Amino acid sequence: MVGQADKTLFEYAARYSYFPDPDANEPLDVSREKYTDARRSLVGRHDDEITIVDTDFGRRFTPRKIKQGPRKLIVYIHGGGWRNCNVITHASAMADLAVLCEREVFGLSYPLAPEHVHPAAIDTVCAKIEKIAAEEGCEIALAGDSAGANLALAAALRLRDEKKPVRLYGLLLYYGCYRRLYDTRSHKAYGDGSNGLATEWMRALWNFYLPDDADPKYADLSDADMSGLPPVFICEAECDCLADDSRWLAAKLMEAGVRHFHDAYEGAVHGFIHYSKFHETSYRALRSASRFLSMIEDQGI
Repeated sequence: MVGQADKTLFEYAARYSYFPDPDANEPLDVSREKYTDARRSLVGRHDDEITIVDTDFGRRFTPRKIKQGPRKLIVYIHGGGWRNCNVITHASAMADLAVLCEREVFGLSYPLAPEHVHPAAIDTVCAKIEKIAAEEGCEIALAGDSAGANLALAAALRLRDEKKPVRLYGLLLYYGCYRRLYDTRSHKAYGDGSNGLATEWMRALWNFYLPDDADPKYADLSDADMSGLPPVFICEAECDCLADDSRWLAAKLMEAGVRHFHDAYEGAVHGFIHYSKFHETSYRALRSASRFLSMIEDQGI
């Protein structure tokens, strides 16, 4: 049974996106800037309860109210297929997460493909996480959407493997791309482009990010050992060609004995969390993550 995508999400995407003419050969840096401009006015539901400051690692989102007790923070890694987007295009999700979680959110910038192929992005992300952990001296939850979810999970695995002094207490992963794989049920059901993200574009993004001669470790996570990770929140968009990646990850975490919560959203399409100011499903996906973090904080898991 193939789900029906919520058409109102496409309307928001069209309003706050930029799609270059495929025949115009527009320079990538120009397209990126136009996409950023299209997103500048997209703010979260709690935009008036947040202070935003640009930093050397990206952007810092500080909510008016921060939880009492031991200080914790969220480090968010934006999506965009490792090729597009930045801390401006993803500001609405980070702002609402900060207010809902009552935690500061540090949004990271990183070098984009194809100018910078793997492992440039994960090298930068891990270095920035280590620097933040050393300077702030508190526990960190890693978060990310799409390619950012890939980088967040990969960073958690690499920091674990390299025994870095970073205390992670949770992962918040939104509709991530974890495997360089295109023949899944969800790719076949939703990958023709009519639901937003297309399988062929996902294939192109992987090729930009991970050339055939690059070491796939901490990029394609198909064979990764998931043991020893902190609790993980997984958000799946039903009408997304990457939906099966979220289901796959939930199964891998179960096998590894990692606490996790798999949250699936009927009718949701790839990228839906950005429209939380207008769309209740988008807002609910962020609120669910905040409740997940509160639960593991309260239980001291």
